[in-house]
Amino acid sequence: MTDFGGAFDLSSLNKEPGGDQVVDWLVTADQNALRNYVELSERVPVLLFISDNSADSDSLRETLKQVLEGSEGRFAAAELSLTSSPQLAQAVGVSMAPAMLALLGGKPAPLFQGPVSQEQLLQVLSQVLQLASQSQITGRVSKSTQANQPQQEPLSPAHQEAFAAIEAGDLPGAKQRYEQILTEYPNDTEAAAGLAQVELMLRISGELSGELDQVMLPADKLMAESKPGEAFDALLNLFQERIEDRDEIRKRLIELFSLLGDADQSVLQARRRLASLMF
Repeated sequence: MTDFGGAFDLSSLNKEPGGDQVVDWLVTADQNALRNYVELSERVPVLLFISDNSADSDSLRETLKQVLEGSEGRFAAAELSLTSSPQLAQAVGVSMAPAMLALLGGKPAPLFQGPVSQEQLLQVLSQVLQLASQSQITGRVSKSTQANQPQQEPLSPAHQEAFAAIEAGDLPGAKQRYEQILTEYPNDTEAAAGLAQVELMLRISGELSGELDQVMLPADKLMAESKPGEAFDALLNLFQERIEDRDEIRKRLIELFSLLGDADQSVLQARRRLASLMF
């Protein structure tokens, strides 16, 4: 395996007090970010996702994001684009995408190349955790407070339109406005929480699309009754029982998590249980 220590000068890097934080579960890597993640791999397993503009890369990116959301900080992950940053991809010895490597102690280990299913990805990452544990790399990362804020100036008029639609009882209209905001500003957590709230209201009011929605409805009602812990437990029980529906159940959990924020104790407890079920 190649040692990145010779490729980047790490002498100027310092550990942040109070543990390692990341701005997002999956960051876009430039040379500075890659340098920091190489250093971080001494304490936390790091995943390097090599992508291009293909549909396979888009699909794997979404799958990886979903897995990272439920991993409770067990991994830090960075994306290197063959299209926009070919020199960085070459630095890690990859010329085709999609592909993934693990960084453990500054050393890369190829994981796979080509499309994989979520189940296959989870199996691979479980093996990464085992290897990391053998090397005493068992740290975790947390998402920084700054990362929980929109990375751009909020579109106040658009948010006001969404609020007005809710007050007028036009839930489909509010949903459409929040979706428009998120299309332009994917990191707008207020819009994401607003959309999750509106969709919760729609489901409770009877806007259900299938049998699984009916099965998950009791959790929605518990959430509306300000019983998030019970709501999360209900969904996690379903996640454990209905293997074929795990992806949709996990998405519902993530939506409900956004209503409370990552620092809420019931969210933290639910994330821990979700991570144990996933890995």
